Amino acid sequence: MKTLIALTIAGFVLAACGTSTPTTPSTPQSAAAPAAKPDDTAALDWIRKTTDAEGTFFKQNRRYAIEFQELVEAHLLDKEPSAAGYQFNLRPTPDASAYKLSVVPAEANSAARYFFTDQSGVIHTETGKDATVESPNVQ
Repeated sequence: MKTLIALTIAGFVLAACGTSTPTTPSTPQSAAAPAAKPDDTAALDWIRKTTDAEGTFFKQNRRYAIEFQELVEAHLLDKEPSAAGYQFNLRPTPDASAYKLSVVPAEANSAARYFFTDQSGVIHTETGKDATVESPNVQ
């Protein structure tokens, strides 16, 4: 009789384990980790490094690199550009005779700086919106 009671209790425990929901606390969407504060100095440093690397790549290949990985493989950059709070976007022309590099905040922000350069090497900036060739030069 004791064995039957023990088996019955064990059955209920096992059944309950299979239908229980996890008790792991979940993080509400609104409590997501804040984005890193954009590091303008690091972004500008990477823009200058990329501009120099593209210039050297062009001299060696008579075209600009199509993606950052080409600059890394050519040992012109140590790694793909990165700076806290920024995204780097390299857009060459179809024949790679020119390129545009835009560096934008990872999260849109009216107080954040946006950067732009091209094969001219002149760096342009705007606050709160995309920078273009028409934007003020970085001083």
